[in-house]
Amino acid sequence: MERLDLGLNTFSRRAGSVEVAHSTTALRRGLEPGEQVLVRDGEQHLFATVRDISFDLTDTHYRLELGAPVEQDVVELMLGEAPATGPMTLNDVLGLLRDARRVAGRRSRPAAAVTR
Repeated sequence: MERLDLGLNTFSRRAGSVEVAHSTTALRRGLEPGEQVLVRDGEQHLFATVRDISFDLTDTHYRLELGAPVEQDVVELMLGEAPATGPMTLNDVLGLLRDARRVAGRRSRPAAAVTR
């Protein structure tokens, strides 16, 4: 997921959208319509969705629809910045799969009971 560092003004926050020129960002690639990005405004992060893309002779402009705030620990996970705890072992992977199976089993039991 891409992150854009923007200084949102009061009008953009109230309107729930902002226009951004590609040349003013540190993006390595262009954004696509419907793509979700993170917007960092100071210390706060927000979800945003690319709603419109326009072009002029020198730049690409994105209209971003601002969404909900995002907690810092979620931001780190989404951007792959979570602190490394060391390499995962085969036992770690098997444990995660076992936990996932257990959770999936709990969710499917009520559905199975209803269909009988």
